[in-house]
Formats: sequence, structure tokens, C-alpha cells
Amino acid sequence: MTQHSPSSEPEHPNHERTPSREHDVRTVTEVGALIDQTAHDLRSSLNAIQSWAYVLERAIDQTAAPARRALDGVRAGIQQQLALVEEMEEAVRLLADESPPQWRRTDLLAATMQAVADRRPAAAARGVELKDVQTSGEASDWFIDADPVRLVPLLRHLVVHCTWRSQAGGSVAVHLYAEPEYIRLRITESPPVDQTRSASRLSVLSDFFGRRAAPPGQSARQSSALLLTRRMVELHGAMLSTESETCDTDKVMVCIGVKFPRKAAPAATL
Repeated sequence: MTQHSPSSEPEHPNHERTPSREHDVRTVTEVGALIDQTAHDLRSSLNAIQSWAYVLERAIDQTAAPARRALDGVRAGIQQQLALVEEMEEAVRLLADESPPQWRRTDLLAATMQAVADRRPAAAARGVELKDVQTSGEASDWFIDADPVRLVPLLRHLVVHCTWRSQAGGSVAVHLYAEPEYIRLRITESPPVDQTRSASRLSVLSDFFGRRAAPPGQSARQSSALLLTRRMVELHGAMLSTESETCDTDKVMVCIGVKFPRKAAPAATL
């Protein structure tokens, strides 16, 4: 550690850091206000579209099947966009939240089942089957040390991400594995038609979860759901990984895994 003489210390050591801190807080506040206004505007527009869709539905003859299917599609699209607005708002708030975690014994199985149930309607609207949570292992319980305020959004946003990356007609499977010191969560997407894109995404996710720089020519951008997930996973002292469900190079199935320790690490901080 570098030694400093007393004379080198500033008389007011926090004098230069305070404005920076205040600037950071002000920036977060301004960004939050901007997000709130944007979300409000998006909701207003979507609600207006939904109102016009209702008017059209009342005016269209009951036998006009193609028009009715089109309106059903409009309504489904509106609901998906409203859900995304809510996810965006929550992600921004949690990403800016620097409060220390409040550890509690939390039932990971119950929290996962609730996340799946909450997002099943949105998955159905996209034509994606969100399967029931499966378990493996002889666990006496599924409890871990967790911050409930952050754990539940973590699970929900991870399910949302996998659902939105699945193609219509596909599925998303959620599995919990009990181990003596850990509980492993695995979310598997059904294989897409384009295996090349799936393999590329697998590589990009691996770099993102490992905080490695993306290779030249690949985008490092990720959704707010994954940004939030990575931060919340690291907060819990868990390990985030991605892999193919099978070893077949011609059938890549993206699987995102989180290994939760049963006992919280005291050093886990934001």
C-alpha cells in the first residue's frame, strides 16, 4: 500500500468528492424523472390505441374473422408493450438503488414459481409456453439467504428475457437443483430455427456474464433485464453462467444458470 505523509493530506479530504457525489445523485434523479415521463407518455399512447381498437371492434361485423384476428393481435401487442414499460421502470429503479441488502431466509422455489406464474400470461401472448417449475435433488428445503426486494425482480426479469428471446411456438423450461451448499436455477429456451444465431448469442451471453469484453464485431449491448439480473446475482454472491443444454453443435439450446449459495456471503455488497 502506498504511504502518504501527513502534509500530503488535504485539509478537507471530502471537499472534492462531495460535488461529484452530489452530481451522481442528481444525475440518477434526472434519469429517473426522464424514465417516469417516458413511461407515462408510452402508456398514454398505448391506452389511446387500445381505446380505438375497442371502437373498431364494436363497429366490425361479428363474422369478419380476419379483422377480428388483427384486432386480437393489436391488443396482444399493446399488453406486451405495457409489460415492457413496467419492466423498464422497475429495472431502472433497482439499478440505481444502492441501499445495502436486507438478508432474509427466502424460499427460492416459491419465489421462482411466483415469477413464472406472473409472466405466464405475457409468454402466452407471444405464443411461448412457459412450463411449470421442475425440481431435482433431495433438499429438506429450498431456502436461501436473499434480499426479497431484489430476488423476486431478478427471477422475473430473467424469465422475461428468455421468453422474449424464444420464438413463437417455442417454450421456456425452469428447473431447480438442490445441492448441499447451493441451489442451482436453470432456465432453458427451446432451440430456434437459426442455430447460427443461437450459437452466437450463447457466446455473447458468456462474455457478458463473465464481464469480458465482447469480441470485435459483436455488440456488447444487453437488455435492461439482463443488466439488472447480473447486478442482482452478484449482490447475492451467486454465479451466473450460460451453456448449451446439449453437446450437439447442430442443436444449440441456450440455458442460463444461476448458482445461489444457501448462506449469504457477508462481503456481498452493491
